[in-house]
Amino acid sequence: MTIKTKTKALKMSAAALGLLTAMSGSAVMAEDIGFVLAGPDIYYRTEADMFTKLAKAAGHSVTVANSEYSPSKELANVEDFIARGVDVIVLLSGNAESGTQAAERATDAGIPIFFVAALPSPAGYDIPTGMVSGDWIGMGHTIGTAIGTAHPGENVALIEGVYGQGIAEMIRQGFEAGIADAGGGNEIVLESSGGWSRNGGLEVTQDYLASDKDFSVIYAMNEEMMAGTIQALDEAGRTGEISLYSSNGKEIGWEWMKEGTMLGTVANTPTLEADLVYQMVERYLAGEDFPRHVYNVQPMLTAENIDTAVPWEIDAYMAKRDAGVLDNDLMSQTEITSMVTWSSNN
Repeated sequence: MTIKTKTKALKMSAAALGLLTAMSGSAVMAEDIGFVLAGPDIYYRTEADMFTKLAKAAGHSVTVANSEYSPSKELANVEDFIARGVDVIVLLSGNAESGTQAAERATDAGIPIFFVAALPSPAGYDIPTGMVSGDWIGMGHTIGTAIGTAHPGENVALIEGVYGQGIAEMIRQGFEAGIADAGGGNEIVLESSGGWSRNGGLEVTQDYLASDKDFSVIYAMNEEMMAGTIQALDEAGRTGEISLYSSNGKEIGWEWMKEGTMLGTVANTPTLEADLVYQMVERYLAGEDFPRHVYNVQPMLTAENIDTAVPWEIDAYMAKRDAGVLDNDLMSQTEITSMVTWSSNN
C-alpha cells in the first residue's frame, strides 16, 4: 500500500522561493523543516546531522531541537515548530505516548509529521504522515538466536535502553523469542536500563559484576552502553571472560569484533535511516507516492562480514552513497502496514 500526497498550497511565490530538483527529478519547493531529537545520544545526533546535510543540499532549511529525554519538552518542541509555521516536522521521539500526542497536534495544525527511529504508541500508529524505524523485534530476535545458538545453556545479563520509548521493550520481546527459538536453554539472570549511554553501561556492568549472579554473556542494546561494559570489565580485570554482543553497528564495534573483544552486533545505522526518512519527506513534498512505513536495513555483523558494514561517519557514508553501493533506495524497501503492541518495563 502506498499513499498519494497532495501538493500543498504555496505559501510564497515561486519567484521568492525558487524551484529545486528532488532526487526523483520532480520540482520541489524549498521548505522549512523542524527536526526534534529525543536527546543528546550520538545515534540521534547523527540522524539529525545526516538529514540536515541532505536537506540543505536540496535547498531546504532545517532547525534541530533537543528534547533532553523529557516528554514534556518533546511536546513543547513540536508545539514551537507548529507555532513557527514550519512546513514539515521530523520527530525522533523519546517517549511513545508523547510522540502520539505530538503527532496529533501537528496533524491538527495541518503540518505533516514524519517519525524516525522510534514510533508512536500503537494507538497512534496511523497518525504520522510517514515513518522510518528499526525492526526492533527483528533485531532482538537476531541477537537472541545468535546467542542461544553459540552459547547454549549460558546465563545472560541484559543491558537495556530507555524504557517507555518502545525500542528497548520491543528488542527485549524479540530477544526472548530468539533465545527460546534457538533452544539453548539460556536464562536472562540480570536486566537493567543503561539509558543508551556509555556511563549507563559502565554503572550497570559494575553492578552486575558485584552481584551474586552467575553469567557468561552480556548483551548491551547499543555500542555506547557496550563501551561502558568493556571499560567495567577492563577495570575489574575480567576482560575476555564474558562473551559480548551489541546492536547498532557503530564503527567502534567494527574494531571490537576485529580484535575479538565483541562477537557480534545487529547494524541499525543512523546515516541510512536518516537518508530513508529524507527521501520520504522529499517525495511527500513532490506530491509523489511513497511507502508510509519502512524498516531500516539491519544485517547481523560479525568479524567475518564487517567489510559489508554501512558507516555511521557521514562523509564515509556519503562516499558509499555516491558510489551507488548501498541499499538505500526508499522505494525498494518493504512497506510495513501494522505495529505490534508492547508494554513498558518501568
